[in-house]
Amino acid sequence: MKRKFRFLFILAPIAFISLGSLITMGLWNWLVPVLFKVGTITFLQAAGILILARILSGAKGFHRHGRMHFAHAGSCHPHGPFRKAWMHNHCEELTPEQREKFAERFGYHPKENKEA
Repeated sequence: MKRKFRFLFILAPIAFISLGSLITMGLWNWLVPVLFKVGTITFLQAAGILILARILSGAKGFHRHGRMHFAHAGSCHPHGPFRKAWMHNHCEELTPEQREKFAERFGYHPKENKEA
């Protein structure tokens, strides 16, 4: 069973790149020469265009759970700096009872300001 998954792990990216390159090559050779009076491209040039677009868009690749991870600020990340600041400010506005209920429900315990 593991052998099958290893084979698919190697074959799937090659298949996706090949399919994407064929689609890019077909669209380019269909539209661009007519619109801009330039030449057609080969399969390898189409693959190069896809790789260049991926680099320029800032895509880093797939991470856990198959989600794409882009090179943006940590604002949407659950542990990003903006989310932490929002949570801290939100908890400061709560009454002690609301804060305890919130902490029990979500497991969040903001650092208490220790007065010396």
